Amino acid sequence: MLDEPGGVLLRMKCRGHADIRATHGKTLEFAADAEITQRATCVVGVAAEVRELAAPGIAGPVRITISAGERSATVRAVANSLWRPGSTAVVRRSSERLLNTLATDADLAASSLPRELLEVLRDPETEVDITVERDLDVAGGLVLFHARESDAPRLAAEVASADFVVVEDQQARALVGAARPVVDARKADLGRLGGALERGERVLVVTAVSARSDVVAGLLAGSAVPFEVLGLPPQLAVAATTSTRNPVVLVDDTNRRGIVKTVRRHANAAVVFRCTADQLPGIVEEARGERGVATIVAGTSVAERPRPGIPELPAGADVFCCIAPVGEAGADTEVDASGLIRALLDQGVSQKTISRALIDSAGWSRRQAYEVVLGLSNDE
Repeated sequence: MLDEPGGVLLRMKCRGHADIRATHGKTLEFAADAEITQRATCVVGVAAEVRELAAPGIAGPVRITISAGERSATVRAVANSLWRPGSTAVVRRSSERLLNTLATDADLAASSLPRELLEVLRDPETEVDITVERDLDVAGGLVLFHARESDAPRLAAEVASADFVVVEDQQARALVGAARPVVDARKADLGRLGGALERGERVLVVTAVSARSDVVAGLLAGSAVPFEVLGLPPQLAVAATTSTRNPVVLVDDTNRRGIVKTVRRHANAAVVFRCTADQLPGIVEEARGERGVATIVAGTSVAERPRPGIPELPAGADVFCCIAPVGEAGADTEVDASGLIRALLDQGVSQKTISRALIDSAGWSRRQAYEVVLGLSNDE
């Protein structure tokens, strides 16, 4: 927890440049290089260097204030704990996190800054101050961090930015260290943590063993809060929204029919599949049933924001989707197929109807369904 809530997390300095254009509509950048060309349309300052850093890194909602003389502008965004001092600092309107990304989900880009500020930034003699503070007016959210020793710098930044740190296992406790008190997941008071989230505080849950967390599942079930999953590939990150009692099934198929069959076959599992954004609504409508849905955008950059339901997605994007039971999970849907088929035959249900049900609902192939049903019919 910060010693001074809402205090300064980071101070940087840079200077203006004659070739600053600031016409980019998706990013703004404080460049580490001293020289740029007019093609660097997102740059709003050059020769950027860190003057003060309150912790090993920054995370969570922040306010970034750009000041030059009497002119200033403030950008609200979400800090990226991957970013390290000494590199260029990019602020993105999207959620894409790269190593040079200081913050994402910004409400302004270079082209949105006040024109009077940009006029000052085009003067090479201008000194520019950048101040990053925690944004107390925005919900801090819930973070699940699947940590390893190699994640130490990022984990330290997340720990420093959290109001509560929950550890799931002994390895996680060792990785967090003794610098601050933690909550043992086995003794966690979900009511207290839920109240903290409702007040806009940031709760960090650290695990080194399991890819999912009962604490996270419990907190997500109680309220809709901003949620991030760090340290996991997107296929597992999107499944982290579900209970740890749900087995995870990864679908090795991008064909719509194959996806639907697998989801139906594993009604009590968290089934994860990959598809395009335009395919997703149809697949979910056909296969979902009485189950919850979460999605995450796939890609080469870090995908760390699973979201419930089907949010507005970038056109043409590839996404990972998880369809899982709501609430407690039972065993996966493994049934006595032979006994069930015989019972249906005894009730006078036709071979064709039973075979079609096995094909459509259980994901059987046409040949497999008809051969099994015919074989059991002949045994009568």
